[in-house]
Amino acid sequence: MEIILDTSKPYALNWAAKGIERIAQNVFNLFNIWRYEVAYDRTKGLDTAILDMPAKKASAKFIAELYRIVPLYEPRAKVKSVSYLGVDRDGNIQHRVVIEV
Repeated sequence: MEIILDTSKPYALNWAAKGIERIAQNVFNLFNIWRYEVAYDRTKGLDTAILDMPAKKASAKFIAELYRIVPLYEPRAKVKSVSYLGVDRDGNIQHRVVIEV
Protein backbone atom coordinates (compact mmCIF):
# COMPACT_ATOMS: atom_id res chain seq x y z
CA MET A 1 0.00 0.00 0.00
CA GLU A 2 1.37 3.41 -0.96
CA ILE A 3 0.99 6.38 1.37
CA ILE A 4 1.73 10.01 0.51
CA LEU A 5 3.26 12.16 3.24
CA ASP A 6 3.32 15.89 2.55
CA THR A 7 5.63 17.98 4.75
CA SER A 8 3.80 21.17 3.74
CA LYS A 9 0.65 20.14 5.62
CA PRO A 10 0.29 20.10 9.41
CA TYR A 11 0.30 16.65 10.95
CA ALA A 12 -1.45 15.83 14.22
CA LEU A 13 0.08 13.08 16.32
CA ASN A 14 -2.32 10.20 16.92
CA TRP A 15 -1.33 8.38 20.09
CA ALA A 16 -3.78 5.56 19.35
CA ALA A 17 -2.50 4.87 15.81
CA LYS A 18 -2.09 1.22 14.89
CA GLY A 19 -1.00 -0.77 11.88
CA ILE A 20 -0.33 1.13 8.67
CA GLU A 21 -1.30 4.47 10.21
CA ARG A 22 1.32 3.95 12.94
CA ILE A 23 4.03 3.11 10.41
CA ALA A 24 3.23 6.23 8.36
CA GLN A 25 3.28 8.33 11.52
CA ASN A 26 6.67 6.89 12.50
CA VAL A 27 8.09 7.82 9.10
CA PHE A 28 6.65 11.33 9.31
CA ASN A 29 8.19 11.73 12.77
CA LEU A 30 11.59 10.81 11.34
CA PHE A 31 11.31 13.84 9.02
CA ASN A 32 11.07 16.10 12.06
CA ILE A 33 13.88 14.72 14.23
CA TRP A 34 17.38 16.16 14.11
CA ARG A 35 20.47 14.13 14.90
CA TYR A 36 21.59 14.40 18.58
CA GLU A 37 18.03 15.33 19.61
CA VAL A 38 16.89 11.88 20.77
CA ALA A 39 18.22 10.77 24.15
CA TYR A 40 19.90 7.34 24.13
CA ASP A 41 19.87 7.29 20.31
CA ARG A 42 21.94 10.32 19.28
CA THR A 43 22.45 9.23 15.68
CA LYS A 44 18.71 9.00 14.99
CA GLY A 45 17.36 11.79 12.83
CA LEU A 46 18.36 14.14 10.03
CA ASP A 47 21.83 15.60 9.66
CA THR A 48 21.90 19.09 11.19
CA ALA A 49 24.17 20.31 8.36
CA ILE A 50 20.95 20.66 6.33
CA LEU A 51 20.06 23.75 8.38
CA ASP A 52 22.94 25.84 6.99
CA MET A 53 22.67 24.85 3.33
CA PRO A 54 21.04 26.73 0.45
CA ALA A 55 17.57 25.39 -0.42
CA LYS A 56 18.54 23.22 -3.40
CA LYS A 57 21.48 21.58 -1.59
CA ALA A 58 19.42 21.19 1.58
CA SER A 59 16.65 19.50 -0.39
CA ALA A 60 19.11 17.05 -1.97
CA LYS A 61 20.65 16.29 1.43
CA PHE A 62 17.17 15.88 2.98
CA ILE A 63 16.20 13.38 0.29
CA ALA A 64 19.45 11.44 0.77
CA GLU A 65 18.87 11.41 4.54
CA LEU A 66 15.34 10.02 4.07
CA TYR A 67 16.67 7.14 2.04
CA ARG A 68 19.22 6.53 4.82
CA ILE A 69 17.06 6.79 7.96
CA VAL A 70 13.71 5.27 6.92
CA PRO A 71 15.02 1.72 6.32
CA LEU A 72 17.21 2.01 9.40
CA TYR A 73 14.54 3.16 11.89
CA GLU A 74 11.28 2.03 10.25
CA PRO A 75 12.09 -1.08 8.19
CA ARG A 76 8.39 -1.81 7.59
CA ALA A 77 8.26 1.20 5.22
CA LYS A 78 10.09 1.75 1.95
CA VAL A 79 10.63 5.19 0.38
CA LYS A 80 9.32 5.01 -3.19
CA SER A 81 9.83 8.64 -4.24
CA VAL A 82 10.47 12.12 -2.88
CA SER A 83 9.39 15.30 -4.69
CA TYR A 84 10.64 18.80 -3.93
CA LEU A 85 7.67 21.20 -3.63
CA GLY A 86 9.45 24.45 -2.83
CA VAL A 87 10.12 26.74 0.12
CA ASP A 88 7.36 28.34 2.22
CA ARG A 89 7.34 31.89 3.62
CA ASP A 90 9.10 30.78 6.80
CA GLY A 91 11.97 29.19 4.87
CA ASN A 92 10.86 25.59 5.41
CA ILE A 93 11.61 23.28 2.52
CA GLN A 94 8.53 21.30 1.50
CA HIS A 95 8.55 17.74 0.12
CA ARG A 96 6.03 15.10 -0.88
CA VAL A 97 7.19 11.62 0.10
CA VAL A 98 5.62 8.41 -1.15
CA ILE A 99 6.24 5.36 1.01
CA GLU A 100 5.21 1.76 0.57
CA VAL A 101 4.04 -0.20 3.59
